[in-house]
Amino acid sequence: MTGDALTLLRLLQLSDSNFPSGGFAFSNGLETLANEEALRDAADIESYLRDQLAARWATFDRWFLAAAHAAGDDIGALGELDWLCEAQSSVASLAAASRRMGRAMLSSHQRIGTPFAVSYLTALREGAVPGHLPVVQGLIADALELPRASAEASALYQLVSAGLTAAVRLGRLGALEAQSVYTALAPRLAEILLAAPPAEPHAFTPLGDIAAMRHADHATRLFAA
Repeated sequence: MTGDALTLLRLLQLSDSNFPSGGFAFSNGLETLANEEALRDAADIESYLRDQLAARWATFDRWFLAAAHAAGDDIGALGELDWLCEAQSSVASLAAASRRMGRAMLSSHQRIGTPFAVSYLTALREGAVPGHLPVVQGLIADALELPRASAEASALYQLVSAGLTAAVRLGRLGALEAQSVYTALAPRLAEILLAAPPAEPHAFTPLGDIAAMRHADHATRLFAA
């Protein structure tokens, strides 16, 4: 029972929006679409997040997270996964966001003494690995002895939470509306987590990708991407 309680507490810490992992600085294209009036209300944001989760996280990020979790503390295997993620990340701003969040997450875990965080952060600082977020999420979860399913649930929750928080900060949702959107999305999130991971990583989210590429064209920006 003690072990189960500790696992739960570690999972809650990993999923906490107050944990300094850098996700608050990115909207994943949502800011651009909101500024261009493509996302106006709760229904628009729910639809956008639903597409992003199903056609990117479930088929791309999840694959790398699961593979990194399985690799354990094998820096060679993790590095290969990390560089594969880099090679398949075709949108420069989203790739940069993934690297920045991965580095921030590693740095925070290094400071609080999470096992293996120091070793991988050293490899990142030496340029041996790029440090993409889903790879870091997988290796940190394994270091904390969290099951893969828990790591996936945490990562998915963080992504949805970050999107909804961005929508609130942009004035497109109120706080209660954001919770209503999460409630509406929850059954779909459960379906994604219960389904088997894809055999190979792939993604097709042109709306979000193009929005992220246009983000730098906006003179006034609240988010980095």
